[in-house]
Amino acid sequence: MDVFEAISQRRSIRKFEDRPVPRELIEKILHAAILAPSGKNAQPWRFIVLEGEKKDEVVDILERSVASFKEAGMQTGSAENSARIMRQSPVVILVLNPRRTTQDFKDRWEQLGCLVDTQSVGAAIQNMLLQATALGLGTLWICDVFYAQDEICRHFGTNDELLAGVAVGYPAESPPPRPRKPWQEVTTWLVG
Repeated sequence: MDVFEAISQRRSIRKFEDRPVPRELIEKILHAAILAPSGKNAQPWRFIVLEGEKKDEVVDILERSVASFKEAGMQTGSAENSARIMRQSPVVILVLNPRRTTQDFKDRWEQLGCLVDTQSVGAAIQNMLLQATALGLGTLWICDVFYAQDEICRHFGTNDELLAGVAVGYPAESPPPRPRKPWQEVTTWLVG
């Protein structure tokens, strides 16, 4: 499968088959992630691979946090569904930034450096999704882990910043492509 084919076939999968993903495939996904470009070659990413009871512990933390948001009358959007998807998927990969970007910045340049790290981590996640697609796996990039960001980090005893979760498994659905604006509509092309 070439790169454009993987890009074209990638879908957000919300239903997974009940079968394990071989460790070798997860390792290939992680290898693709670390090949992503990163500003100043900082490689601002760390990964925690969760399966079985360890995955369920994190989902429990997320569900409790979402419940407390709801009890406080706050909106939780798709967080409950994201927790259900994480529980059903055989693997969840947490993606963290050890250079933590949720802080008070000394100046604008420090803030911009943190934005560069976030973009680098986004590129690593995209590499993960495309590699998984090429391997016949489905994924879902989950940001609803933000509802339990601090609690999950405390659970692992880390000061790293939790940026996303990626659910991975064999897809049990085949959603159609989502509508996209044509590139011509979102591009300004200037010459000379």
